[in-house]
Amino acid sequence: MALLHRILPARFSAACLLAASLFYYVVGAPAALPILIGVALVVYGSGRWLAWLRQRQKGMRAVLGVCIAATTAGLAVCKYADLFTTTAQRALHALQIPVTLQAPNFLLPMGISFFTLQGISYLVDLYREKLPVERNFAYILLYLSFFPSVSSGPIARAGDMLPQYRTKCVPSYAQVKRSCLRILWGLLLKLLLADRIAPWITFIYANPGKYAGLPVWSAVFLYGIEIYADFAGYTSMALGAAGLFGIRLPENFDLPYLSQSIREFWRRWHISFSSWLRDYVYIPLGGSRCSKKRKYGNILVTFAVSGIWHGAGWSFLAWGLLHGVYQILGDLLRPARAAVCRVLHLREGSRLRTVLCVCWTFLLVDAAWVFFRAGSASTALRIFRALFGPQTASLQTLLENQFTNGLPGFWLTFIVIGLCIVLECWKRFCGADPYASWLRRPAAVQFISVLAALLVLLIFGVYGPSYDAQSFIYAMF
Repeated sequence: MALLHRILPARFSAACLLAASLFYYVVGAPAALPILIGVALVVYGSGRWLAWLRQRQKGMRAVLGVCIAATTAGLAVCKYADLFTTTAQRALHALQIPVTLQAPNFLLPMGISFFTLQGISYLVDLYREKLPVERNFAYILLYLSFFPSVSSGPIARAGDMLPQYRTKCVPSYAQVKRSCLRILWGLLLKLLLADRIAPWITFIYANPGKYAGLPVWSAVFLYGIEIYADFAGYTSMALGAAGLFGIRLPENFDLPYLSQSIREFWRRWHISFSSWLRDYVYIPLGGSRCSKKRKYGNILVTFAVSGIWHGAGWSFLAWGLLHGVYQILGDLLRPARAAVCRVLHLREGSRLRTVLCVCWTFLLVDAAWVFFRAGSASTALRIFRALFGPQTASLQTLLENQFTNGLPGFWLTFIVIGLCIVLECWKRFCGADPYASWLRRPAAVQFISVLAALLVLLIFGVYGPSYDAQSFIYAMF
């Protein structure tokens, strides 16, 4: 498809991208295609309505609210109907009201959480007069359904993407190689790292009351690695695939686990979503330009939205609120931290202080991930209790029982983790771009390194011992 897009005349460029995107959606979720088109029609019609009202300077704020509600209706019904029904049923049961509610069984369309947010950003930016109205429905549909990012992001802005769809950009040979390298790196993260440790994490989380101590600690720690490798791997492949068509998607990760605070973590993790929350939730609420009490309330509301957006469950809400509490406590305890650092002679910017801050932040993030992974608040609490319980089984014994034929692949995972840490530190502290560095190497070195990576993927990945393919984590949202 990238080759076809390259040779087609410029006037057919957008049509080629739209055809590829709709084909991808039909293959991945054919039954949900009408919902995608329906949301696109709502966004398109709402945009035209807002543009018409702008000329008359009246009623735009109220209409914007109606348009956003209409855009999010599909997401609310498909994703949260079961949560609402279950919660209402529990409330009725607590009140001893003999009424039984049946949760509707709605299909969750692929990527609905992502393209809904993109639709909202388009409408709000229209209202703020940051971009002109799009009068061609095909471009709106392409913006919402662009196949590399439709299922798991990144969440792009219409002001950045629509001009790219209108103008054909043919990538250079170096850009094609860079895009292919990003796809390869994403595959390595997904197949060799995320998919290799997923069975172990699933096994421990499925038995929260059976095991305690080191096995549970390993699962909690490794889930932080898994979700990063899974999501960053997908993002790397998405950016690479888009680059083959000359399309630039926003970066979604910037070494998040090397953050020195939770606030910094959210500037580096899922960047497109974090910036969306900042621009369309936090700042409209008042941001930080208000009283401290209201500022903290704005933080909690923003992270509550983040939690609920990720999943229809109270554990996701707890995960989001916990990150909000982290930020509030971090702000309140700043003088105390500064005093402790003075007593311990930990200077600002010193290596020891940096390492301690990075480790502490990673620990806090991993603790919050427990709610994210557990699926329910009760399971999360059982996992926390198991962390500090007496160890019930040897970690080595469990590994041998669970990965009878997969120990080589499992230990390879730790080699890959080490390699990822080295690359992350290289990028952070040396300011180097590994992709650009690779492109400057001799052709023979490039060929051998790519061939070696492909062989590793085949030997230890897809065709490796006891390999079990896993779905992308964020594709479930």
